[in-house]
Amino acid sequence: MSAVQHTRFASPVTLLREWAERGDRQALHEALFVGFTVDLPFLERVAVPVARGLGARTAVIGDAAQGLHDPVDVRMAGRSYLHGLATCRGAFHPKVVLLVGEHACRLAVGSGNPTLSGWGANDELWTVVETEDDDSHALLADLADWLDELPSAVSMAPWSAAHLAELAALLTERHVNAPAGPEAGPRLLHNLRQSLLEQLPLGPVDELHAYAPFIDEAGHALRALVDRMVPGRVTLGLQPRWSSYDAGSVRAALGGTAAQIRLLDETRMRHGKFIEWQTGGRRYALTGSANLTRAALGSSTRDGGNCELAVFSADTLPLLPDEGRTAPLASLTGRTIRPFTSTGDALVLLGAKTDSEGLHVSLARSRPVPVAVSTSPDGSPGSWTEIGSISPGASACSFPQPEVPGAAVRATCVRPDGSTVESAVVFVYSPVHCAGRHGADSGPRLRYDYTAQALFADERAARRFETDLLRLRELTAGTSTPRPRVSPATGTATASVAVSAVDRWDAYVADCRRMIGAPLTDLAFGTLQMGLPQAPSSRWVVSAVTGNSAAEDDEAYETYEDEAEDEEPFTANVPVAPHIPPDQRVHCRTWIRRWVGTLADPAPAPHPDAPPATRVSLPVRLVVANLYVQLLAAGVWDEHDQTWREGLSDLLEALGSDEEPGEPGEPEQQTPPETRRRLDAVAAVVMTLLGQDATFTGGGEHDVLAAHAWQRAKSMIARADPAQAEDLMIPPEQALARVAPWTEVERLIARAQEDDPLTEVVEELSASGWEASYEDGLWEITGSFGNAVPVVTRAADRLGRHHPNGVLVRARSRNRWAFVAWAAPHLVLLNPPARVWRTYQVRPPATPESRFSGGDLSAVPGRVGNPAPLPKGPPEALRKILAEVGLPYPELIRRLFAEDV
Repeated sequence: MSAVQHTRFASPVTLLREWAERGDRQALHEALFVGFTVDLPFLERVAVPVARGLGARTAVIGDAAQGLHDPVDVRMAGRSYLHGLATCRGAFHPKVVLLVGEHACRLAVGSGNPTLSGWGANDELWTVVETEDDDSHALLADLADWLDELPSAVSMAPWSAAHLAELAALLTERHVNAPAGPEAGPRLLHNLRQSLLEQLPLGPVDELHAYAPFIDEAGHALRALVDRMVPGRVTLGLQPRWSSYDAGSVRAALGGTAAQIRLLDETRMRHGKFIEWQTGGRRYALTGSANLTRAALGSSTRDGGNCELAVFSADTLPLLPDEGRTAPLASLTGRTIRPFTSTGDALVLLGAKTDSEGLHVSLARSRPVPVAVSTSPDGSPGSWTEIGSISPGASACSFPQPEVPGAAVRATCVRPDGSTVESAVVFVYSPVHCAGRHGADSGPRLRYDYTAQALFADERAARRFETDLLRLRELTAGTSTPRPRVSPATGTATASVAVSAVDRWDAYVADCRRMIGAPLTDLAFGTLQMGLPQAPSSRWVVSAVTGNSAAEDDEAYETYEDEAEDEEPFTANVPVAPHIPPDQRVHCRTWIRRWVGTLADPAPAPHPDAPPATRVSLPVRLVVANLYVQLLAAGVWDEHDQTWREGLSDLLEALGSDEEPGEPGEPEQQTPPETRRRLDAVAAVVMTLLGQDATFTGGGEHDVLAAHAWQRAKSMIARADPAQAEDLMIPPEQALARVAPWTEVERLIARAQEDDPLTEVVEELSASGWEASYEDGLWEITGSFGNAVPVVTRAADRLGRHHPNGVLVRARSRNRWAFVAWAAPHLVLLNPPARVWRTYQVRPPATPESRFSGGDLSAVPGRVGNPAPLPKGPPEALRKILAEVGLPYPELIRRLFAEDV
């Protein structure tokens, strides 16, 4: 076990980033995030991908009534991690982050919710435990006991309870097998059976300090705290505008004591809660999630209070800041209590799980009337379908048809007064999809971990990087770029039975982190570009042998309504160009040009029978593109030095090499769509820079270079979403900076789309509420519709006008889909669940759309021959189209059925 230096802990994200950058590359097995208010889209940006990329089984547990997300913004819940809900008569209010690896462990217990404010803007208090080499700590054993007991005191879905029980068993086993440690030190306190106040020592004490952003309206907790500890002096911290309190109640609670008020600075919200006292020359502290309220401090969970978690520490550093004006108690005036609106007779849906036996849903408590259950592919309006109901008096139900992992589920019922009550949305959890991934790790990789700062400032690091690139290129010659380890025959991951699109992306990023390191992976894909605030110079620290932490910076803050914590929007940091000293600029220009040359020149084949030569893997190309854009923004090239253009042109060609069909070594598996979106956006930024001070129709040297690059990259740019490369749109703050502003990138994308005839087709389909995407020969149409046949034939009709040699199209809505291969006059249809090919002749004036608009295949004329079972191979018309597209028949079948549950 090692002590944590608080100066490097800005938020729980720090723990994840540091784990990703461990020198021993230790896999992460478990990640648990617990809070009151939970912001799932935020976690899906900064935490879940990192944890999943490190191999962890991941769970997020929050109060059932406090989700901040809109269901349509959540894309990974249930498919990549367990989103569990908990409820009790009070608030489910603990804040915990737990990371468990093969031999190491990290635990943070504190005050910050897993939200942008809680992890990135507020002043929070954390106690952090770090263990290594299979060691343990008493706090981990205490946490295991709490996790084991928690489901008996709060309501949660059975699978959530089982997940916590497994974590408890893991921590207990590790603690039992670890070498004996000191018994003294910080300990975990909870209030499942006994109030936190009853677990504090009896007074008298010399001095008592306390702060929490919320003080109950009647001041019961303050009065009870003073009565128990009998302090000689009391100092209560308040932020007059942001703390929630009633001045009269505070004066009454502290009356009869030598009390004063510390009016704290309000540049940012102080959300850390603490009680600290001195006696006998020693200082003690209680930190964690509990506000100064009766529900938090004075009641147990079983008696109707909140569910709270705290750390009791001795010999701590002072927690109450010295800053701010001290005022007499009698001078305190005002009332900032916000009225609390009860949720009343809420219908609480705790979760939904899918497995081979069907879909299982769980309510917090039963209802005397039937409870209707509806599902939606994404939670969007108009996409909900009722699948059945939970019987009166029952709190759980199973439906025989499995649901797609990650689908949205909600419950509704009718109250006695005739009004309707609706639950919050939950997401279908698949234990298979959310399982951790751990396996052999023997693929090629860079020998060293690099950062952009080191490559720009250290010539030795730059030289090692080039050598590493050449070595990596040779090792990956004839192989694919990093892929999720999925069997092409079965579509299953090595560590699980099935793999979803989101899991495929997680696995891809994990492989990239293994191959090129976490910092360069973040550069390649723009991940963690949100840039959480760094720890400020003024900190609140829990000083303990287990480590300590600091609060976060910036301006977002939370307000409170009787324990209800409302999150304010927070703006991500703007990307900043690196500072390159003048004496380093020549070296940077030289090295970036050599790195681009490494990308542009294919690696030689290792032997005559080897597959054709390949370029450096895509993540490395994206890294070099990021570094090039940063150097342009840093003003590394002089005003009259235009040599950067040729390098940028070569870089764009290297990025576009994946546009060529049939890239060696890649016929069996597709790059995740997230990678394609990132690649297209980066290409748009690079082309924007190359097109500055040049035209695509002129005859000058720069014009010709830009025009040739434009012709090569135009199709990529037409697909680009500028938001996917926002981290590369750097403000022009350096002299001689070359940057790509958002407006210029958008303008270039619009120009590319105008030149792309397929853009109109995609926009037409989008206007109907469908999303069209193209990858490796197959068009995918997704949306919400009942019968997929009219949709897929309409799309094939439109797209076929621009694919004269044939087009392959699939339309999918939830678990319904249909596939068409169309090259006039033959149309081949696959309409599951029937696994047979049907071939039709469609001659003018008929079209695929007009012929199949009714959706009833029995009424469609023009069928040729009898239906052909899939195992017999493709019909002749389909075989010709597949040959034109370059897609093998087994690969088509694998891709069509890969997403089936």
